[in-house]
Amino acid sequence: MPSRRSFFQKSLGMAGALSLTPLASNAVAEDISDALLSLNKKSPLEAVNDEDLWARMAQAYTVSSAILNLNNGGVSPQPKVVQDAVDRYYHLSNEAPTYYMWQILDKGREPLRRKLADLAGVSPEEIAVDRNTTEALGTFTWGIDLKRGDEIVLTKQDYPNMIHAWKQRELRDGVKINWINLNLPIEDDAIVWKAYIDATTPRTKIWHITHLITWTGQILPAAKLCAEARKRGIISIVDAAHSFAHLDYKISDLDCDYFGTSLHKWLCAPFGTGMMYVRKEHIAKTWPLFPTDKPQSGDIRKFEALGTRSFAPEQAIGQAIDFHQAIGGRRKQERLHFLKK
Repeated sequence: MPSRRSFFQKSLGMAGALSLTPLASNAVAEDISDALLSLNKKSPLEAVNDEDLWARMAQAYTVSSAILNLNNGGVSPQPKVVQDAVDRYYHLSNEAPTYYMWQILDKGREPLRRKLADLAGVSPEEIAVDRNTTEALGTFTWGIDLKRGDEIVLTKQDYPNMIHAWKQRELRDGVKINWINLNLPIEDDAIVWKAYIDATTPRTKIWHITHLITWTGQILPAAKLCAEARKRGIISIVDAAHSFAHLDYKISDLDCDYFGTSLHKWLCAPFGTGMMYVRKEHIAKTWPLFPTDKPQSGDIRKFEALGTRSFAPEQAIGQAIDFHQAIGGRRKQERLHFLKK
């Protein structure tokens, strides 16, 4: 078992690997490609502790030698191929903004939507590209019709931005929050399942479910909770900020009604990129957060009416998906769990 000291020494020794001459950078790129090929010849469990292989993979990131970062959850670093894509799309935009932004890159959202939908295991007509989990879940918080006295089940371990949003709706519209306080860690899913049921009354309309709790890494049984909510006629909203592209699953596995995530976390996409999923039957009756000419349309694209923003980070999501797929979702999950242990 490596010591803490050797871990730090090795980590610092690898830092700054991409601050090289162009010739050396090409050699590094070739080694990363070769490492990916080698990685794909191994099963997730065979690859999990191949330190030499993962050290070669680490060269794909431009980590600083000035700091050892043990928190990659809030925003994960992007591999250099993603950073380069952002630069390329940004410079292209500046060559003729109204043409390249509105006529070229804006149209690139449709193939990107299909690519995200394939990764998520759902229809492209249920996926919208946004900027982060807060924007996605804020859309649901304010976009779902509720009346005074309707109830929402939340846990005290949910993310602050989501708690603040529901508290604001409670103050503004008179909905009621029924709180759960989870005694973490919990190893028995039945305890979580019972906590949600115990907080539910005939007036409960929504279960807000955090798939992976940021503070502790606790994984909640989201699929079981969504199934129970559906059985009771309750809407399920999944906060997947820290689980998407971290755990190996599809949105379709959860069978939820609404789902939001930040792609700049574990997918390692550009900063300020996110995704929302809305079950097809709910799109028309969910109001968009920003105004559009057809707010009651059943077209998922109504949630993308954000006004002017940079298309460069959005378009580079595609390169992040390619890199993630090249590693393999299951290999990534097993490696992260190995490092956690």
